[in-house]
Amino acid sequence: MDSIRYYVVQVNDRYYQGEVDLQPFTDDEEQAFAFKDIVAANQLANEINGIVLTRDVSYQELEDLSAQYLIEYEALPKEERDTIESFCGELSIGMFE
Repeated sequence: MDSIRYYVVQVNDRYYQGEVDLQPFTDDEEQAFAFKDIVAANQLANEINGIVLTRDVSYQELEDLSAQYLIEYEALPKEERDTIESFCGELSIGMFE
């Protein structure tokens, strides 16, 4: 497999993004919440009258983005990196735990 399959939920012309800045939807598909589990994506789509879109991202694209973001991350002031690391340490993987 040269890519990873994921799912996004679309409602009209908007995409579900979770509760980012108290806004559950975005106009930008790139900012949409990416589901790895089709069942969870379908469950949410049913709850909010949306549809599930299947997407793929190549491992090469992920590597390229990772390298780009690492450069940007390392250029941040230490205080900002510490804040990001603290926040990420508290995140949990998965929508339902």
